[in-house]
Amino acid sequence: MAIESLIRPRGLDEALELLKKHPDWSPVAGGTDLMVQIRAHRREEKHLLDLSAILPRHIEIRDGALSIGAGASMDEIARSPLVREICPALSEAASQVGAWPIQCRATLGGNLVNASPAADTAPPLLAADASLNLASGDTRRKLPLRNFFTGPGTTVLGGDEILLSVEINRTRGPGLSRFEKLGWRREQIISVISLAIESEIDDEGRLLDPRLAFGAVASTPRRAPHLEALLKGRKAESVGREELEAAIFEDISPIDDLRSPAWYRKLAAVVMLQRMLREVQHA
Repeated sequence: MAIESLIRPRGLDEALELLKKHPDWSPVAGGTDLMVQIRAHRREEKHLLDLSAILPRHIEIRDGALSIGAGASMDEIARSPLVREICPALSEAASQVGAWPIQCRATLGGNLVNASPAADTAPPLLAADASLNLASGDTRRKLPLRNFFTGPGTTVLGGDEILLSVEINRTRGPGLSRFEKLGWRREQIISVISLAIESEIDDEGRLLDPRLAFGAVASTPRRAPHLEALLKGRKAESVGREELEAAIFEDISPIDDLRSPAWYRKLAAVVMLQRMLREVQHA
Protein backbone atom coordinates (compact mmCIF):
# COMPACT_ATOMS: atom_id res chain seq x y z
CA MET A 1 0.00 0.00 0.00
CA ALA A 2 1.23 3.50 -0.86
CA ILE A 3 0.05 5.17 2.36
CA GLU A 4 2.59 7.81 3.40
CA SER A 5 1.15 8.95 6.73
CA LEU A 6 -1.46 8.12 9.36
CA ILE A 7 -2.41 11.10 11.53
CA ARG A 8 -4.26 10.68 14.84
CA PRO A 9 -5.78 13.97 16.02
CA ARG A 10 -6.24 14.44 19.77
CA GLY A 11 -9.79 15.79 19.49
CA LEU A 12 -12.59 16.83 17.16
CA ASP A 13 -11.44 20.45 16.86
CA GLU A 14 -7.98 19.36 15.78
CA ALA A 15 -9.43 16.88 13.28
CA LEU A 16 -11.67 19.55 11.73
CA GLU A 17 -8.75 21.98 11.52
CA LEU A 18 -6.58 19.39 9.79
CA LEU A 19 -9.32 18.60 7.28
CA LYS A 20 -9.80 22.30 6.61
CA LYS A 21 -6.11 22.60 5.74
CA HIS A 22 -5.92 19.23 3.96
CA PRO A 23 -9.33 18.39 2.40
CA ASP A 24 -7.65 15.67 0.32
CA TRP A 25 -6.82 13.64 3.45
CA SER A 26 -9.11 10.67 3.99
CA PRO A 27 -10.80 10.22 7.37
CA VAL A 28 -10.91 6.61 8.55
CA ALA A 29 -12.55 4.97 11.57
CA GLY A 30 -12.88 1.18 11.43
CA GLY A 31 -11.16 0.97 8.05
CA THR A 32 -12.88 -2.30 7.11
CA ASP A 33 -13.96 -0.96 3.71
CA LEU A 34 -11.09 1.41 3.01
CA MET A 35 -8.29 -1.09 3.60
CA VAL A 36 -9.88 -3.63 1.28
CA GLN A 37 -10.31 -0.99 -1.43
CA ILE A 38 -6.69 0.16 -1.12
CA ARG A 39 -5.30 -3.37 -1.22
CA ALA A 40 -7.43 -4.13 -4.27
CA HIS A 41 -6.12 -0.95 -5.95
CA ARG A 42 -9.63 0.47 -6.23
CA ARG A 43 -8.58 3.55 -4.22
CA GLU A 44 -5.33 5.42 -3.79
CA GLU A 45 -4.83 7.20 -0.47
CA LYS A 46 -1.58 8.78 0.72
CA HIS A 47 -2.70 10.43 3.96
CA LEU A 48 -5.20 8.95 6.41
CA LEU A 49 -6.79 10.80 9.32
CA ASP A 50 -7.56 8.26 12.03
CA LEU A 51 -10.80 9.27 13.80
CA SER A 52 -11.29 6.03 15.71
CA ALA A 53 -10.40 7.54 19.10
CA ILE A 54 -12.44 10.75 18.79
CA LEU A 55 -15.70 9.87 17.03
CA PRO A 56 -18.65 9.64 19.46
CA ARG A 57 -19.78 6.08 20.22
CA HIS A 58 -22.89 6.78 22.28
CA ILE A 59 -26.22 5.03 21.79
CA GLU A 60 -28.78 6.96 23.79
CA ILE A 61 -31.90 9.10 23.82
CA ARG A 62 -31.15 12.77 23.21
CA ASP A 63 -33.85 15.44 22.89
CA GLY A 64 -36.58 12.93 22.11
CA ALA A 65 -34.59 10.98 19.51
CA LEU A 66 -32.41 7.91 19.36
CA SER A 67 -28.88 9.21 18.78
CA ILE A 68 -26.07 6.91 17.66
CA GLY A 69 -22.49 8.14 17.45
CA ALA A 70 -20.72 7.67 14.15
CA GLY A 71 -17.99 5.72 15.93
CA ALA A 72 -20.36 3.09 17.31
CA SER A 73 -19.45 -0.34 15.99
CA MET A 74 -21.81 -2.72 14.26
CA ASP A 75 -21.50 -5.08 17.21
CA GLU A 76 -22.44 -2.34 19.69
CA ILE A 77 -25.45 -1.39 17.60
CA ALA A 78 -26.60 -4.99 17.13
CA ARG A 79 -26.39 -5.67 20.87
CA SER A 80 -27.93 -2.39 22.05
CA PRO A 81 -31.29 -2.86 23.83
CA LEU A 82 -32.26 0.68 22.77
CA VAL A 83 -31.69 -0.03 19.09
CA ARG A 84 -33.54 -3.35 19.36
CA GLU A 85 -36.50 -1.54 20.92
CA ILE A 86 -36.63 1.56 18.73
CA CYS A 87 -35.37 0.31 15.36
CA PRO A 88 -35.15 -3.51 15.24
CA ALA A 89 -34.40 -3.35 11.50
CA LEU A 90 -31.16 -1.45 12.18
CA SER A 91 -30.16 -3.96 14.86
CA GLU A 92 -30.70 -6.80 12.41
CA ALA A 93 -28.77 -5.04 9.65
CA ALA A 94 -25.80 -4.33 11.94
CA SER A 95 -25.67 -7.99 12.92
CA GLN A 96 -25.18 -8.94 9.26
CA VAL A 97 -22.32 -6.60 8.31
CA GLY A 98 -19.72 -9.27 7.65
CA ALA A 99 -18.64 -11.79 10.25
CA TRP A 100 -18.44 -10.92 13.94
CA PRO A 101 -14.78 -9.74 13.95
CA ILE A 102 -15.69 -7.25 11.20
CA GLN A 103 -18.72 -6.09 13.21
CA CYS A 104 -16.46 -5.33 16.18
CA ARG A 105 -14.35 -3.01 14.03
CA ALA A 106 -16.72 -1.53 11.42
CA THR A 107 -18.48 1.71 12.40
CA LEU A 108 -21.85 3.16 11.55
CA GLY A 109 -20.26 6.32 10.19
CA GLY A 110 -17.92 4.36 7.95
CA ASN A 111 -20.72 2.20 6.60
CA LEU A 112 -22.64 5.31 5.54
CA VAL A 113 -19.79 7.53 4.37
CA ASN A 114 -18.35 4.73 2.23
CA ALA A 115 -21.61 5.11 0.29
CA SER A 116 -21.80 1.63 -1.15
CA PRO A 117 -25.14 1.02 -2.87
CA ALA A 118 -25.19 -2.21 -0.82
CA ALA A 119 -24.46 -0.60 2.59
CA ASP A 120 -26.43 -2.70 5.07
CA THR A 121 -27.32 0.04 7.55
CA ALA A 122 -28.60 2.46 4.90
CA PRO A 123 -32.00 0.84 4.11
CA PRO A 124 -33.22 0.61 7.75
CA LEU A 125 -32.03 4.14 8.46
CA LEU A 126 -33.70 5.46 5.31
CA ALA A 127 -36.92 3.68 6.27
CA ALA A 128 -36.65 5.23 9.74
CA ASP A 129 -36.32 8.75 8.27
CA ALA A 130 -32.94 9.15 9.96
CA SER A 131 -30.94 12.37 9.95
CA LEU A 132 -27.19 12.96 10.07
CA ASN A 133 -25.31 15.45 12.23
CA LEU A 134 -22.32 16.83 10.33
CA ALA A 135 -19.49 19.10 11.46
CA SER A 136 -16.97 21.30 9.66
CA GLY A 137 -14.91 24.01 11.34
CA ASP A 138 -17.32 26.01 13.51
CA THR A 139 -20.34 24.86 11.51
CA ARG A 140 -22.81 22.14 12.43
CA ARG A 141 -25.67 21.01 10.22
CA LYS A 142 -28.36 18.36 10.22
CA LEU A 143 -29.13 16.55 6.97
CA PRO A 144 -31.81 13.97 6.16
CA LEU A 145 -30.12 10.72 5.19
CA ARG A 146 -32.26 10.57 2.04
CA ASN A 147 -30.32 13.62 0.78
CA PHE A 148 -26.87 12.24 1.61
CA PHE A 149 -25.97 9.74 -1.12
CA THR A 150 -25.21 11.00 -4.63
CA GLY A 151 -23.79 7.91 -6.34
CA PRO A 152 -21.64 4.81 -5.79
CA GLY A 153 -19.00 5.88 -3.27
CA THR A 154 -20.05 9.54 -3.30
CA THR A 155 -22.03 11.74 -0.92
CA VAL A 156 -22.71 15.42 -0.27
CA LEU A 157 -20.16 15.34 2.56
CA GLY A 158 -17.70 18.21 2.13
CA GLY A 159 -13.95 17.58 2.12
CA ASP A 160 -13.67 19.28 5.50
CA GLU A 161 -16.75 17.66 7.06
CA ILE A 162 -17.09 14.80 9.52
CA LEU A 163 -20.17 12.72 10.25
CA LEU A 164 -20.71 12.86 14.01
CA SER A 165 -23.94 10.99 14.69
CA VAL A 166 -27.18 9.59 13.32
CA GLU A 167 -30.63 10.41 14.72
CA ILE A 168 -33.92 8.55 14.55
CA ASN A 169 -36.62 10.92 15.71
CA ARG A 170 -38.53 8.69 18.10
CA THR A 171 -38.11 6.91 21.42
CA ARG A 172 -40.17 3.79 20.74
CA GLY A 173 -40.35 1.33 17.90
CA PRO A 174 -42.97 1.25 15.14
CA GLY A 175 -45.42 -1.61 14.87
CA LEU A 176 -43.30 -3.10 12.10
CA SER A 177 -39.53 -2.83 11.67
CA ARG A 178 -37.78 -5.50 9.61
CA PHE A 179 -34.63 -5.92 7.56
CA GLU A 180 -33.61 -8.69 5.22
CA LYS A 181 -30.68 -9.16 2.88
CA LEU A 182 -29.86 -11.74 0.26
CA GLY A 183 -26.35 -12.92 -0.55
CA TRP A 184 -24.51 -15.99 -1.71
CA ARG A 185 -23.00 -16.90 1.67
CA ARG A 186 -24.20 -16.68 5.24
CA GLU A 187 -21.37 -14.45 6.48
CA GLN A 188 -19.03 -11.82 5.08
CA ILE A 189 -21.30 -11.17 2.13
CA ILE A 190 -22.05 -8.07 0.13
CA SER A 191 -25.78 -7.87 -0.43
CA VAL A 192 -27.24 -8.98 -3.71
CA ILE A 193 -30.27 -7.06 -2.49
CA SER A 194 -31.48 -5.77 0.86
CA LEU A 195 -34.83 -4.44 2.03
CA ALA A 196 -36.06 -2.63 5.12
CA ILE A 197 -39.65 -1.81 6.05
CA GLU A 198 -41.08 0.26 8.89
CA SER A 199 -44.69 1.13 9.62
CA GLU A 200 -47.27 1.69 12.30
CA ILE A 201 -50.08 -0.88 12.12
CA ASP A 202 -53.62 -0.20 13.30
CA ASP A 203 -55.93 -2.60 15.15
CA GLU A 204 -57.33 -3.84 11.83
CA GLY A 205 -53.89 -4.75 10.53
CA ARG A 206 -53.59 -1.86 8.10
CA LEU A 207 -50.18 -0.32 7.34
CA LEU A 208 -50.63 3.32 8.32
CA ASP A 209 -47.38 4.95 7.20
CA PRO A 210 -45.24 2.33 5.45
CA ARG A 211 -41.69 3.35 4.67
CA LEU A 212 -39.54 1.02 2.58
CA ALA A 213 -35.96 1.24 1.37
CA PHE A 214 -33.78 -0.97 -0.80
CA GLY A 215 -30.05 -1.55 -1.05
CA ALA A 216 -28.03 -2.85 -4.04
CA VAL A 217 -30.78 -2.14 -6.59
CA ALA A 218 -29.68 1.30 -7.81
CA SER A 219 -26.69 3.64 -7.79
CA THR A 220 -27.49 4.53 -4.16
CA PRO A 221 -29.57 3.02 -1.37
CA ARG A 222 -33.05 4.41 -1.89
CA ARG A 223 -36.58 4.76 -0.56
CA ALA A 224 -39.47 3.18 -2.49
CA PRO A 225 -42.18 5.86 -2.88
CA HIS A 226 -44.39 3.89 -5.28
CA LEU A 227 -44.45 0.92 -2.92
CA GLU A 228 -45.16 3.17 0.04
CA ALA A 229 -48.12 4.72 -1.76
CA LEU A 230 -49.43 1.29 -2.77
CA LEU A 231 -49.26 -0.16 0.76
CA LYS A 232 -50.48 2.86 2.72
CA GLY A 233 -53.75 2.16 4.53
CA ARG A 234 -53.96 -1.44 3.32
CA LYS A 235 -53.74 -4.81 4.99
CA ALA A 236 -50.78 -6.92 4.00
CA GLU A 237 -52.96 -9.75 2.67
CA SER A 238 -54.89 -7.41 0.36
CA VAL A 239 -51.90 -6.59 -1.85
CA GLY A 240 -51.44 -8.89 -4.84
CA ARG A 241 -48.19 -9.92 -6.51
CA GLU A 242 -48.90 -8.05 -9.74
CA GLU A 243 -49.45 -4.81 -7.81
CA LEU A 244 -46.22 -5.33 -5.89
CA GLU A 245 -44.24 -6.04 -9.05
CA ALA A 246 -45.53 -2.93 -10.81
CA ALA A 247 -44.68 -0.68 -7.87
CA ILE A 248 -41.29 -2.25 -7.16
CA PHE A 249 -40.20 -2.01 -10.77
CA GLU A 250 -40.98 1.73 -10.65
CA ASP A 251 -38.79 2.15 -7.57
CA ILE A 252 -35.67 0.12 -8.38
CA SER A 253 -33.20 0.11 -11.28
CA PRO A 254 -30.73 -2.74 -10.72
CA ILE A 255 -27.82 -3.52 -13.03
CA ASP A 256 -26.03 -6.70 -14.04
CA ASP A 257 -22.81 -7.19 -12.06
CA LEU A 258 -20.58 -9.95 -10.70
CA ARG A 259 -22.97 -10.71 -7.83
CA SER A 260 -26.22 -10.93 -9.74
CA PRO A 261 -28.05 -10.13 -12.99
CA ALA A 262 -30.64 -7.36 -12.84
CA TRP A 263 -33.57 -9.70 -13.55
CA TYR A 264 -32.71 -11.76 -10.47
CA ARG A 265 -32.61 -8.70 -8.23
CA LYS A 266 -36.06 -7.68 -9.46
CA LEU A 267 -37.44 -11.15 -8.77
CA ALA A 268 -35.78 -11.27 -5.35
CA ALA A 269 -37.19 -7.86 -4.40
CA VAL A 270 -40.74 -9.09 -5.02
CA VAL A 271 -40.21 -12.38 -3.17
CA MET A 272 -38.55 -10.71 -0.18
CA LEU A 273 -41.34 -8.17 0.19
CA GLN A 274 -44.05 -10.81 -0.19
CA ARG A 275 -42.39 -12.82 2.57
CA MET A 276 -42.25 -9.79 4.86
CA LEU A 277 -45.92 -9.02 4.26
CA ARG A 278 -46.91 -12.63 4.98
CA GLU A 279 -45.06 -12.41 8.29
CA VAL A 280 -47.01 -9.25 9.12
CA GLN A 281 -50.27 -10.94 8.21
CA HIS A 282 -49.61 -13.89 10.54
CA ALA A 283 -47.94 -11.94 13.36
